[in-house]
Amino acid sequence: MPPKVFRAEEINAHVTETDLWFVYKGRVYDVTKFVDQHPGGMDTLLGVAGQDGTTDFDSVGHSDTAKEDLEKYYIGEIHPEDKDKLGVPKHEQKSSMNTVYIILAVIAILAYFIVKP
Repeated sequence: MPPKVFRAEEINAHVTETDLWFVYKGRVYDVTKFVDQHPGGMDTLLGVAGQDGTTDFDSVGHSDTAKEDLEKYYIGEIHPEDKDKLGVPKHEQKSSMNTVYIILAVIAILAYFIVKP
């Protein structure tokens, strides 16, 4: 039987501690029953709720056991046309902007010392 396919709009609707889905590598997981057990706390999961949590999940360096446990919550796949429609976690957006600001600051400082009489 083929996996159930979900649209981004539906995934985005599951963003509370009592109804929490996220996507990892194109696969949709309903981790609602795991929220209270997550070692990183509820806020960690809420941070990726309704979004693509692949980068966050991989950056933590989850154990093989954690990856196997995640499969218990698998409910389907994201529709191929919607993979780019999912939001990224807000802290990833902030992190990217912080990097831009740091680069601009370094360029400004270098320009000051180059142009300085």
